[in-house]
This record gives sequence, structure tokens and C-alpha cells, in this order.
Amino acid sequence: MAEYSVEDITYFSQNEYNRILDAYSSRARKFGQTKCEDILIKHGASHQQAKNGSYVYLHHNGNFGGVLSGTKEEYNRLLDEFNARIKSSQQCIQYLKSFGYSYGQAKTAVYNYRQDRGLIGKR
Repeated sequence: MAEYSVEDITYFSQNEYNRILDAYSSRARKFGQTKCEDILIKHGASHQQAKNGSYVYLHHNGNFGGVLSGTKEEYNRLLDEFNARIKSSQQCIQYLKSFGYSYGQAKTAVYNYRQDRGLIGKR
């Protein structure tokens, strides 16, 4: 079993990814995902960190919301209040995002909500 020390891992925040990629004018120069990943890896990010940081930078303009952490009960309560049973999945996702949840959190919460209520495949 391999042992890893904390010193061997570099942790970055999305703000740090953005700062590094902005220093290379990555958006203005229309760098793609792979080029942005290479830049972040060059600056010490792991492959997975670089992949995630580049994706958020390129596809969400560097804004990674979702500082909130909700429970299934909280998501369900919000979705019930929104009358989510008769709304589209995208409307529900946008509604949860308006509270500060990330797209991924909202998408998963809506999927679980719709699955639990037998709404999968319905608009």
C-alpha cells in the first residue's frame, strides 16, 4: 500500500486556476480544453484538477458556484415549493442554481427528485 504525504499534493482554488489561465490570455487566444489543462499542469495541478479547473474556466467563465451544500430534504422542499412536478428539468435546475447551488448539485438533485416521484421521462 503506497503512502502519500500531504506535501506531495497541490491544492488550487478556482480563483487560482482563473488567475493562471488569465495570465496566459487563454480566453482571448481561444485556447481549448487541452491547452488550458497543460498550462495548469505545468503550474503544479494534477491532471484531474487541471481538467476540472479548465472546464469551469472555459465553460462557466471561471465562475464555480455551489458554495452551498444541501441535503436531499432541502432540495426536495425547495422543488416542492417551486411546484417542480409540472416544470421542466432545466427550469428546476435553474431554480436551484438561483439559490447558489452549482449546476452539478442542482442537476443531481432534480434527477433524484424526479426519479423518486416517478417523473423521469415526463416534461
